[in-house]
Amino acid sequence: MFFWRSIWWSFWLLLAAFALGPSRDNYPAPVHLTAEQDHQRLLAMLHISSLRRGPDGDPNSPNAANFDESKVNSSFTLPDPLVLTSGERVQTAEMWWKQRRPQILEDFDHEIYGRVPKNTPKVKWEVTSTTTEENGGVPVTTKKLLGHVDNSSYPIIKVDIQLTLSTPANATLPVPVMMEFGLSPEVLEAIRKRFSEAQRAALQGNVPGWQKQVLAMGLGYATIIPTSVQADNGAGLTDGIIGLVNKGQPRKPDDWGALRAWAWGASRALDYFETDKTVDAKQVGIEGLSRYGKAALVAMAYDSRFAIGFIGSSGEGGAKILRRNFGEQVENVASTAEYHWMAGNFLKYAGPLTPNDLPVDAHELIALCAPRPVFISSGSQQIEGGWVDARGMFLAAVGAGPVYRLLGKNDLGTTEFPPMETALIDGDIAFRQHSAGHTTGPNWPTFLTFASRYIKAPPVTTAAQSAPEVALTFDDLPVHGPLPPGTTRREIADSIIRALQATHAPPTYGFMNAKNLEQDPSSAKVLQSWRAAGFFLANHTFSHMDLDTNSADSFEQDLIAGEDTLQQYMGNEDWHWLRFPFLHEGDDLEKHHAVAEFLRQHGYKVAEVTLSFADYAYNAPYARCLASNNLSGIEELKRSYMAGAAESLDQGRATANLVFGRDIKHVMLLHIGAFQTVMLPRLLELLNQRGFKLITLADAENDPAYSMHPRLPAHWDGTFLQQSLLARHLSTPGDSDTRLAKLETMCR
Repeated sequence: MFFWRSIWWSFWLLLAAFALGPSRDNYPAPVHLTAEQDHQRLLAMLHISSLRRGPDGDPNSPNAANFDESKVNSSFTLPDPLVLTSGERVQTAEMWWKQRRPQILEDFDHEIYGRVPKNTPKVKWEVTSTTTEENGGVPVTTKKLLGHVDNSSYPIIKVDIQLTLSTPANATLPVPVMMEFGLSPEVLEAIRKRFSEAQRAALQGNVPGWQKQVLAMGLGYATIIPTSVQADNGAGLTDGIIGLVNKGQPRKPDDWGALRAWAWGASRALDYFETDKTVDAKQVGIEGLSRYGKAALVAMAYDSRFAIGFIGSSGEGGAKILRRNFGEQVENVASTAEYHWMAGNFLKYAGPLTPNDLPVDAHELIALCAPRPVFISSGSQQIEGGWVDARGMFLAAVGAGPVYRLLGKNDLGTTEFPPMETALIDGDIAFRQHSAGHTTGPNWPTFLTFASRYIKAPPVTTAAQSAPEVALTFDDLPVHGPLPPGTTRREIADSIIRALQATHAPPTYGFMNAKNLEQDPSSAKVLQSWRAAGFFLANHTFSHMDLDTNSADSFEQDLIAGEDTLQQYMGNEDWHWLRFPFLHEGDDLEKHHAVAEFLRQHGYKVAEVTLSFADYAYNAPYARCLASNNLSGIEELKRSYMAGAAESLDQGRATANLVFGRDIKHVMLLHIGAFQTVMLPRLLELLNQRGFKLITLADAENDPAYSMHPRLPAHWDGTFLQQSLLARHLSTPGDSDTRLAKLETMCR
């Protein structure tokens, strides 16, 4: 009896063991090494006694890195991306895909970034929370996810990939998504504690958050935390996904490093996006800065499902030419501080071998992204420093050009390093060096302009988008256009104010030229009436100066000349808005940026315009028609005015949808002239019929679309939407030449 009872009990114990799975005690404990110990272990495996010391980032160090272009050794030869290892030249796209590209990948696998195991664990994604929030006026649905990596082969190590996904809540179709390699909440909190808001803003640049900007285009955004995939240090190489696959044991010389591991994590996020019905997984971009810029480029190169890459200040080991002796060097990356990013074999090139012995270089990493678009970003050497080597990244982008051309795409279009803040975005490889620090922030608007050629979003509605919205603004206070007999400037202003009040318009801005007060002191009553109505005043320069035909210094002085009058009438109210006269924001790059920086330093915001139909052009013919008692002429003016206004509304909304994939909050430019007293009630009725809601200027300009400043080589003229079209190389509809020409001849 005891014998059978023992057999039965043993059977149930065995069954329980199968059900519960293997005990952790049955697995070898993970090996714990410091980065220094693991680094030395790899050197011993490679039979290397010592490595060359990398240069220091401190320019005052006796071992300082080179930041002088004249001292760069330009005699190195880059590997030809279109020559097979046999010496045969690649002549066709088929040869690239079947022969040369696999050779380059093998060299990167074995010598640079390491090889991803053939059988990596599967990832099961869990949505841990779903919330609805608003970002920049756009309602978004945000999901927090954990990607549980299957650790059944080695339960001692647990890996949960942290991912956040936000998509426009009102999108009716799947949306493209930009995903960034981001910082963990703990690191972000530490940054918030360490730096003031002003310091963080200075680091980021004077631009809104990138999430608001992508939402303005109708895109979603996602953040993956790379350190939840693999720790960013050498001591963590026996943990994370690398440690899990190696069952807690140290790496072999060609095993993958952290950059490949982070890129692997991004690909697993893309796996999830392919299952999420809110995401258009064929239009997912990847972005990263610094070491995460390296990871973004690696992810883009190795996973062809990523549609576009935004590679920020990636430097050595990223988009920078490894052979160039400028800034960070191979020896730095091979040190105990950074070696974990790379394969162990990479250390050879800081010891017995040199960077010139590398079988591949950064231009070929960019070439692996072809034919998909890639944007290489850098900050200024003066602020970011030369460590990342902006020119070295530019040269790598140039070096990738032959592969893009072979595949029927366009290269950078130049081999000459461009001036700072010059956007090279006409090809399928793009480059821009902004004037700020170690951030991608100032380049997001340019990148999104570049991306708009490739990434197309479905229409998205903003919060409270049941009606289109517009802010009305009036230029040239207190005097505009000829004054018809028997009419005063104040009567014109009072008529306009009454019309606005009758429709319960919110406080409205009038843009003032203070010089007119000197020429017509009685016009001060216009400003008094305007302020008494609760309306606001802002700067239109003292003398209505045209920036395109004057120097930046002259324009700035003219702007300042009107401030005393603004302060007198506005007191503590916000008058720091500028409306550029003639909508001319500078005819060349240097002038435009100089004035933009002046405005930033003086706290000014630019009052952009999206809707304009040259209403100012009606005041002179109206005065002529009145003087000649030409009633039919006046009726023709009315019809023309309303046709121009209706056309402006149609074009503005259509252009917004073309550029941003949605309608935006509009700003209409009007003038305080005599004909407006006749036509403003009719215009307000037209807006009402079209369903427009009147909003304040601040509400309108808060639309994230306005954060996407158009990047143009010269001539920032016209409305915001016209500039946005030009930046995207699209044709720009203007005011009807026929309509305006006819006004010149009426009632003469």
